[in-house]
Amino acid sequence: MFSGRYNHAIDDKGRIKVPQKIKEALASVYDDTSVVITNLDKCLVAYPLEEWRKLEEKALKLPSMQKDVLEFLRYFFSGAEEVELDKMDRIHIPQSLKLSGNLNKEAVIVGIINRFEIWDRDLWDANFQGAKSNFESIAATMAQIGF
Repeated sequence: MFSGRYNHAIDDKGRIKVPQKIKEALASVYDDTSVVITNLDKCLVAYPLEEWRKLEEKALKLPSMQKDVLEFLRYFFSGAEEVELDKMDRIHIPQSLKLSGNLNKEAVIVGIINRFEIWDRDLWDANFQGAKSNFESIAATMAQIGF
């Protein structure tokens, strides 16, 4: 599974190197080097195809005529792009997703169990500091839901 934080540059062609640990997890756990990248809040999120299919199945069961659900589905699924690691272990981030994720030259790849996020480095730093300063409250919420 995915964990860790990795700083990487995005080249002029929109490619970013996938960290070795994430590449190894893709190969060993999912037996595939393809991922689906889409919009998520302030960043992009990349799912192995197997995990993406699970999300699609869940989405099919949602009340799609409910306004917030429909808005989420539009936002989340309309931006989705399937990409594969190239021979140099890079993925290409389409321009529309680069813009959506506010990605510039410096990025942070963050492993989160069954997916990984791609953040603009400045946005990541601000978000991480906010979480760090509010961690006591966040930990209390996590304890309430049984983590």
